[in-house]
Amino acid sequence: MMLTALVSTMVAGAAVAQAPARSAAQGWITQADTPASANPVVLHFRRAVDLAAKPARFPVRVTADNRFVLYVNGTRVASGPSTGDVAHWREATIDLAPWLRRGRNVVAAVVWNGVKPIVVPADATPQQRQRAEGAMLFTQTAPNFQQSVATGFRLIGDGKAAAISTERAGWRVRRDAGHGFENGWRQIIKSGLFYVAAHPETIDAARADFDWAGPDEQGTGWQDATPAPDAARRGIVADRLLPQGYAATSPGKVVRTDLAGGTAFPTRAVTVPANSKVTLLIQRDAMVAAYPQLDVDGGAGARVTLTWSEALYDANRKKGDRALVGDRSVYGIHDTFLPDGRPRTFETLWWRTWRYAEIAVETKDAPLVLKGLRAFETGYPFEQIARFTSDDPTLTRIFDVGWRTARIDAHETYMDTAYWEQLQYTGDTRLQMLISYAVSGDARLAEQAIDAFPGSNVEGGLMDGAYPQRAPNVIAPFSLIWVAMLDDWRMRQRDPAPIVRHLDRMRTVLDWFRPWQQPSGLLGKNPQWNFIDWVGQPATDRKVFPSYGSTNESCLMTVSWLGALQQGARIEAALGDPARGTAYAAKADTLKQAIRARCWVPARGLFADNPDGAVFSQHMNALAILYDVATPVEARAILDKIVAPGRGIDAPAGMTTTSYYFAWYLAQAFVHAGQGDRYLGLLDTWRDMLKLNYTTWPEERGDTRSDTHAWSAHPTADLLGIVAGIGPGEAGYRSVRIAPALGTLKRVDATAATPAGPVSVKYAITGTRLTAQITRPASLPGTFEWQGRSYPLTRATTKLTLPTQ
Repeated sequence: MMLTALVSTMVAGAAVAQAPARSAAQGWITQADTPASANPVVLHFRRAVDLAAKPARFPVRVTADNRFVLYVNGTRVASGPSTGDVAHWREATIDLAPWLRRGRNVVAAVVWNGVKPIVVPADATPQQRQRAEGAMLFTQTAPNFQQSVATGFRLIGDGKAAAISTERAGWRVRRDAGHGFENGWRQIIKSGLFYVAAHPETIDAARADFDWAGPDEQGTGWQDATPAPDAARRGIVADRLLPQGYAATSPGKVVRTDLAGGTAFPTRAVTVPANSKVTLLIQRDAMVAAYPQLDVDGGAGARVTLTWSEALYDANRKKGDRALVGDRSVYGIHDTFLPDGRPRTFETLWWRTWRYAEIAVETKDAPLVLKGLRAFETGYPFEQIARFTSDDPTLTRIFDVGWRTARIDAHETYMDTAYWEQLQYTGDTRLQMLISYAVSGDARLAEQAIDAFPGSNVEGGLMDGAYPQRAPNVIAPFSLIWVAMLDDWRMRQRDPAPIVRHLDRMRTVLDWFRPWQQPSGLLGKNPQWNFIDWVGQPATDRKVFPSYGSTNESCLMTVSWLGALQQGARIEAALGDPARGTAYAAKADTLKQAIRARCWVPARGLFADNPDGAVFSQHMNALAILYDVATPVEARAILDKIVAPGRGIDAPAGMTTTSYYFAWYLAQAFVHAGQGDRYLGLLDTWRDMLKLNYTTWPEERGDTRSDTHAWSAHPTADLLGIVAGIGPGEAGYRSVRIAPALGTLKRVDATAATPAGPVSVKYAITGTRLTAQITRPASLPGTFEWQGRSYPLTRATTKLTLPTQ
């Protein structure tokens, strides 16, 4: 069976039995008595090696199903594998030489798998499949992004390192019976909040193995590792990402406790008396994604619970000022540690996201010493190149909060939320990629995303709305946003390969919508989830947005397809089949005419969401401007009607308002219509959020589920691209175009990343004169645009003094 067929027969991350085993294990090893049905499972592997001298190089390639953390002589050196799917299982290359020494060495790994196989018969009805997938969410003990074939570990050494390859004898394995997982959704099920992210963990010190990576085997139960041919049924690809970060950071400070002297923790050890119950509430200055470590001593029979929370909640489970403590409480998933009376360090295998953490301790007959709490921040190691300051200090705060949000939601994939789902959604990811390009210039995680989504192929050519994942979640318009990702890459990156290798996949997506066209040319309703945006209330408007009206025609869905066709036309013209590009452009023009004929309401001077002409949204009108359905004159008039003056991104009464996420398209419509100077007014919405002391941006208005949602962080990119005006002048960023939209600002000092290197600008307005200083790489030609005129950048640093009117 081909790998693509293998993927198609997977449900809930488990390959069905029809997939034939490979003839050899290909270096995969496991424990002999650990079948796939034993999940969740934690295995410890170790291999001793004697070296005559410290090696200059000792390269190995490492992967596991599901996850591993690799140690050399007791020191953590790597973790992985980077998230992929079964057909693209990632393998990291690591040089172990820095941690090796002359004489005896121990290479060890902890490997865990929480995916429970759930197999749906090929002839299952849609209802049966849906029930199986729903059951998975309530029973699985692995995050939904994690796929699986069979538990195993693989390390292949090159050169002298081949001696420790798992293809050879010498590896030993033991199951950690004291380390288990729980289902996170079940922990918080009463809230009704959707949770499919990292598994809560339970560590029973009396049964756990703490010394497995040390110089010698400790305890009983160790055995020779055995080949794992089932685990070899996957496609191995090189991991091109940088290793994830792992850097010490502050876990926070105790801000409320009923333990005498408890506020000294975690700086100093504190003792919980025998036969008592205490809690310690810890607050960080800002949100973090980090691995926690809790050191304890004594306390045999005690129970320690660590609950992780993005915010505090009042008695009605409502959020408010994110810095307010008072009598508010934490809410979220929790890990459980059971001390055995000895000095122990409890460490979760997966990282946690928190601004608040609560340690709850219940002791029995022995006191428990809480010796310390440490945290090691993790995430994709972006280097910040960009910066933004101005005479409005709130804009720098907006920039910084957005960048923190983007970093917390960037790991081996982009994530919608580092707390609740940890899934790479197309709509979110497009905006996260734009932030990465502008702030760091590192496009590797973005390329990963472009490559990841085509790994799913569902419903005749669409992609999953989030991928990689186990439970299908098809969002038809998100496949169109993947096409937009390609066009963004075309403009902002110089390597065309990620686009070229996906041209056929792009064509499949664009053509998928054709059968749903109505005689008018507009799209009718297709059977998938046609999510555009979170609008209204969960029980009302969300179910009818977008609207198809009485004639089963959606103007909003049609304009979304129109935009993707325009993007596809540009891509084909530049890198693919020019004739096909011409056809896409012609199709887009036909859709424009259909939208104008069926959706324009002259009496309102707006485009309606459907031909009934009674439902209006910012979404429809922003996209009509952005994709040139509206004329330039109409566009400026439309913008006056769809944004309420002085209320940020809010729409006037009677019109559907965008979420924080879709407001990016609203902002781009202002720029496209030549109204970029009005962008700062839209940021009043983010200024209002600052008043609630957010340190990362939330998912939605009001009592949002998530406080770490990078789809709300797009102002960080747009302060550079719109206000400072730094952007590509032509495809591949072969030149830079600098066209600032300063609005009411009098001073801006900013730097943005480009593929050629940083571009910096300084603007100062005095009276009726603008002084502009632009510094760019010598290899990057460019122009400065101001008040309708263009000025060539002829030097590495160009200074201009121009009139403001």
